[in-house]
Amino acid sequence: MNKISLSDRISGSLFGLLLCDSLGTAVECQISGSFDPVKSLRGGGKFQLKPGQFTDDGSMALCLSIALLDNENNIHSSIKQMNLYQRWYENGYLSSNGECFDIGITVRIALNKFISNSDQSETAYYGNTSDKASGNGSLMRLAPIPLLYYQDPSHAVIEAMNSSKTTHASLLCLDSCRIYTALIIGALQGFSKDDLLNTDHLFVPNGLSNDYWINNPLDADVFKVINGSYKQLNPPEIKASGFVIETMEAALWAFYHTNSFEEGALKAVNLGNDADTVGAIYGMLAGAFYGIDHIPNEWKEKCYFNDLIQTISDELFRQSQIRTNVSIVYKKILEVYDELAKFYSGTIKRRVLPCPKQYKSMEEFNEDIQQLNSIYENVLKSLDEDQEMITNDEKQLIFNRSKTILKQFLILIEDDKHSLTIKWLRNVNPFSQKK
Repeated sequence: MNKISLSDRISGSLFGLLLCDSLGTAVECQISGSFDPVKSLRGGGKFQLKPGQFTDDGSMALCLSIALLDNENNIHSSIKQMNLYQRWYENGYLSSNGECFDIGITVRIALNKFISNSDQSETAYYGNTSDKASGNGSLMRLAPIPLLYYQDPSHAVIEAMNSSKTTHASLLCLDSCRIYTALIIGALQGFSKDDLLNTDHLFVPNGLSNDYWINNPLDADVFKVINGSYKQLNPPEIKASGFVIETMEAALWAFYHTNSFEEGALKAVNLGNDADTVGAIYGMLAGAFYGIDHIPNEWKEKCYFNDLIQTISDELFRQSQIRTNVSIVYKKILEVYDELAKFYSGTIKRRVLPCPKQYKSMEEFNEDIQQLNSIYENVLKSLDEDQEMITNDEKQLIFNRSKTILKQFLILIEDDKHSLTIKWLRNVNPFSQKK
């Protein structure tokens, strides 16, 4: 077994998902061979993202992480998950650019059903059970499930299916999430690639009964992939489509045919088409296998909200050991993000767009930036009230990571400022731009 620390594997999986999502967005919806090959994080693509900005795959994975870590009330986990997906959908919560700029049709339909019926059910399973609705939207966000529950694989595979059922309830989606959870847990446990991808018998992680796949067989199409179809095929037979079976096959193809995180990531996303999701699904497994230190530093440094993501990763590791109250570090950093995100999306981002309260001058814009800074300072002031509960090292870590989260919002605001300036300059009767 490979000797990489568990915390490094968990960080590797979460960052791997987000960074390969970002890597792939440059060529999303483009036909393989029609574009200059992706060699590094370069941004652009159909959504014109910055290098290191992730798409719906990453945002939904972060929402799922936070929902799973919330153990302070008795609300059913599926409702917590859908509540956060709704915040992302409506307000850009945990988006890399502050808005929901991309959402799959199947996810949108499930969320709209949830929003219409949210007060009428104790659970939130709104996924379509038809095989025709077997998109990759639940597999792409899966990572937090095996990361948190890796010590109890039998529970993990159940939670993987439950998390899928919120938006994708077909047997193909449920079984893809089940087997991929087992593979990620195996990577966390340090099994070799030969063990994970053994086609003589399906991989069973430690803690799962040896006859699990016999007693709980996979759908035939899922089994065909896990039994090694990706070892024999190459493009164009390997397809980066939105169909969950083909997406998983493409991700495993990239993982099997390469020997480093970076090599596999580039192989995955250069398939084009649904490149960001193939990348995300590759990245969550490869990141767990290779560990965070084997992801290029240049990529990690460019990842948007990387200190928030590291905090979530740290808490997933902490809670994977024993479920308890969340740490003060996680709680305060998430509070900083939540308060800044609420004001940014609800005020600044909204007033940049056409609306009755749209900014009419740079003076108004700067006043709201000052308000954002005041919100940040007020949240951190409460640390002085918690002196008996927090060490100096924890306090410094909170300050340092919170500062980078504020900086990330200010970078987004600079982009909004540029957008506003262009709108004003194009206006026939431009408003005053007082400074």
